[in-house]
Amino acid sequence: MTTLPAQSIIRSVKTDQPVVALTFDDGPLPGQTEVLLDLFAREKIAVTFFEVGNNVAAHPALARAIHAAGHELANHSKTHPDFGKMTDLDAIRAELVETQAIIRETTGMTPVVFRAPYISHGPALWTVLDELQLPSIGHAHTACDWDAQSTRESIMERCSQAGPGDIVLLHTWSEKSAKALPEIITRLRAKGLRFVTVSELLASAS
Repeated sequence: MTTLPAQSIIRSVKTDQPVVALTFDDGPLPGQTEVLLDLFAREKIAVTFFEVGNNVAAHPALARAIHAAGHELANHSKTHPDFGKMTDLDAIRAELVETQAIIRETTGMTPVVFRAPYISHGPALWTVLDELQLPSIGHAHTACDWDAQSTRESIMERCSQAGPGDIVLLHTWSEKSAKALPEIITRLRAKGLRFVTVSELLASAS
């Protein structure tokens, strides 16, 4: 794996392998997480869930089910703040460190990647990420499922544009994304792509 640049948001990697990473933010959430896990079990693919620490603490069985199914759990902060507006190093550090501990204590695995809520970064967040040696993950393609105007079809079109080395962002809570996923998976497989976790994607960088 090549050395990734410091203080940069990783949206894709250069790789000679036909791999793509599907990622899901803001869980675990009862009802929606189970739907996704059932789909991925049928499709035999692994994805990365960027989880909110407080949600993991509230729904530990779901977090353990994600881990048991072979998916990656990653750090998405404890309370989902806008880090671009935060300057308090201790507060930012607590958001990340406490989430690391919650996920580790709940599942036995420690996250090795992070995604900022809203993909929003400030100088203080970069300082803490450097301290913790956590890469910051963005996206090459997003479902825009947070937009009320988005549709199953628009989500399919956006996410199906992904190519080798790309990271795709969707949200665990989006029913529209869940309904679009089977076709997204079909379309990406038709391009010859296979699905990996973000950590696996980073390891494939050439």
